[in-house]
Amino acid sequence: MLTPYVLNRLPVKNRLVLSPMTRKSAEQDGRATEKMARYYSSFAEGGYGLLITEGVYKDEAYSQGYANQPGLASEPQVQAWKPVTAAVHAKGGKIVAQLMHAGALSQWNEYTDETAAPSAVKPVGLKMALFGSAGEYKTPRALTTADIRLIVEGFANAASNAKRAGFDGVELHAANGYLLDQFLTGYTNLREDEYGGTIDNRIRLIQETIRAVRGAGREVGSVRESAERLTEPSKKRRKASAGGIGSRTRRLIFFLRISLSQSSSRSACR
Repeated sequence: MLTPYVLNRLPVKNRLVLSPMTRKSAEQDGRATEKMARYYSSFAEGGYGLLITEGVYKDEAYSQGYANQPGLASEPQVQAWKPVTAAVHAKGGKIVAQLMHAGALSQWNEYTDETAAPSAVKPVGLKMALFGSAGEYKTPRALTTADIRLIVEGFANAASNAKRAGFDGVELHAANGYLLDQFLTGYTNLREDEYGGTIDNRIRLIQETIRAVRGAGREVGSVRESAERLTEPSKKRRKASAGGIGSRTRRLIFFLRISLSQSSSRSACR
């Protein structure tokens, strides 16, 4: 546990990993802050070998999920992350950016007033004022195939930005009801094209995203999945979704990280 380890080609000082925790400590425009540099470097100084950041939005369109969420979509955001990654490296740690797209579960977005998802299915539950707005979720706009191509490109661009910002890798957030999870889930993905219906079709977007990120010269360290959904913890998907990711991406990623329940997600994996 405490001995040096090489995760594929990434050397880490031990097997202690900091799981992502939503922080809401970025500037309103998505730039990382000095407070974030102190926060992440403190874990590296405390002995963690690898840190996974909070969810980072990847474009200036539909991906932002809440107010004061950090981004990797613009040059100012890239530059703002550099002191954070440098501070972690100075303490002997490695740091991975968790890239996400909120999809229908966006609760605040600086760039648009609408949301977008695989299908026009309104999320259940209520938004939380802590994240920027309150009340019912909006019914999202159903993504076109052209929109999906832009989403894949956006993940690849954000991965390139992560490399320039000094990150050691990226993780794709495909859990807790966010966009990639919405494609995996049968009752939020009602599509009848190549991205809906069968397990192979519903996993297609994740596969395309991983390949695009790797094509941009950035390794995908992991994909995060969950057994439950953020707004519907009692409603579990067919297990084939999580198992399908592992079997269909095992040659493309280092490992699959699964949150087993909302209680464990909140304490250790958010």
